[in-house]
Amino acid sequence: MMLPRIGQTIRLNVISSSEDILAQSFKSRITDSKEGIASIELPTSESTGKTELLEVGTPCLLWYLGEDGSRYDFQTSIVGRQIEPLPVLLLGLPEKEDIRRTQRRNYLRIDTSLDIAVKLNDPIRSYHFLTRTVDVSGGGLSFTCKDSYTIQENDKIQVWISLPNKAGTVQHASAELQVVRQKPAEEKGMHQWVSGKFIQISEPDRAKVVRACYERQLELRKKGVME
Repeated sequence: MMLPRIGQTIRLNVISSSEDILAQSFKSRITDSKEGIASIELPTSESTGKTELLEVGTPCLLWYLGEDGSRYDFQTSIVGRQIEPLPVLLLGLPEKEDIRRTQRRNYLRIDTSLDIAVKLNDPIRSYHFLTRTVDVSGGGLSFTCKDSYTIQENDKIQVWISLPNKAGTVQHASAELQVVRQKPAEEKGMHQWVSGKFIQISEPDRAKVVRACYERQLELRKKGVME
């Protein structure tokens, strides 16, 4: 099994000491790794966006995505802190045989039109526009947009998704999307089609997307559109 590499984004789920549940979720990045110890940037709470200085001894479940697209995780704890030259936390690394590999699940993709904002940061192609989805899943989405936007396969773009629910309220989720397929407009002035997979999304935001897909699936079944 593969250990997380230097520079890799990781997620930390703090394990509650009382009920042994994953109580809080944080995002961080590996800054160094040697002799069974990894140093990480001060983690950011995925619910509040605030940086947290976790206490030494805090137990965590650490997980990350490997280059093969699988999820890898292991249990660890905060074993120390360093202030200089930059503040970091120190984590214990496991033996490779103690790392668990989980295949990424196939998410149900639902045809649905949702408002999204799309942003591409590129020295030449800097776009920020509003459009609508064609379909959505917990693993990615597709959308259409004007053919004046030059979008290519493997582009990495930021998306913000509006997710209305049965209660009449609207939730929002954000993610980084990697374009896996792009279909040019069939005629000048028509829209192109873009499909991508989420490569960075918080688990709370993914849960919102999955929930919206589930509610849409139930709605379509009631209408007799889906079996």
